[in-house]
Amino acid sequence: MNPRTSASEWVKTYPAEIMVCDADGIILEMSDTAIKIYEKKGGAALIGRNVFDHHDTTSQKQMKSVVDQRKHVIYSTEKGGIKKLVSIAPWYHEGEYAGFALIVLDLPDNIPNINKD
Repeated sequence: MNPRTSASEWVKTYPAEIMVCDADGIILEMSDTAIKIYEKKGGAALIGRNVFDHHDTTSQKQMKSVVDQRKHVIYSTEKGGIKKLVSIAPWYHEGEYAGFALIVLDLPDNIPNINKD
């Protein structure tokens, strides 16, 4: 198998929740992990639909405010005792804003910190 066959194969198989959306919020790609997480909301059928349509009003406003900044935003969150690292970053096509990518990683209780100083 040629690793260059699909530039986005890494998105599909990466062990984290990943959603790649266009500038309007249309979901273009999802990782297998994201598909599993959102199985009850449609899973892979969410591809081609608007990510904002699947959030309550408060979450929509929060997410849109982050996305509208068009800069990389990182924060942590916790729900049900599970800590997560959330990264939302713009992506560009030929120098023009094309959308954003959401990556969510589960954080272990004791995450190592490697000091490189």
